[in-house]
Amino acid sequence: MQNAQRDNTDSMPLRQSPHGVGTITIRFVGLLTLAIVAMTLLWG
Repeated sequence: MQNAQRDNTDSMPLRQSPHGVGTITIRFVGLLTLAIVAMTLLWG
């Protein structure tokens, strides 16, 4: 019983972690894209 509870507790943070990393990655890529577009417009 304790092992099952311990596995469930460990699996929850592991599921949340990739989602948070994915969100941060999407935001980073979005900001990077906006920066590139802004530089391209200013440079042109």
